[in-house]
Amino acid sequence: MSRRRTRTSGAAFAAIDPVAGRLRAMAYRLIHEAGARGMTALEIVDASDADRWGSELVSARAVVDSGRTRLNPSGRQAIVWVLPEHGPQAGETPS
Repeated sequence: MSRRRTRTSGAAFAAIDPVAGRLRAMAYRLIHEAGARGMTALEIVDASDADRWGSELVSARAVVDSGRTRLNPSGRQAIVWVLPEHGPQAGETPS
């Protein structure tokens, strides 16, 4: 799993960080660090000790639905969020 910052992800983070606030920047960083594995909303909340993670990132298309899900501890399926470079539009086939 790659944890490198690409030019595009670095530019996206720079654009988000000053205007989106600490929680959204933290959520973006966590999803970026997760790489192609991505993170569910609950994983983001657990890793950041926040009560929400910023759906604005989804609205801004800074993160996308990977097309995959994972089970939450409750047994429910949860969307796995990734950066666009790891999403299905980037040629990745959801599994």
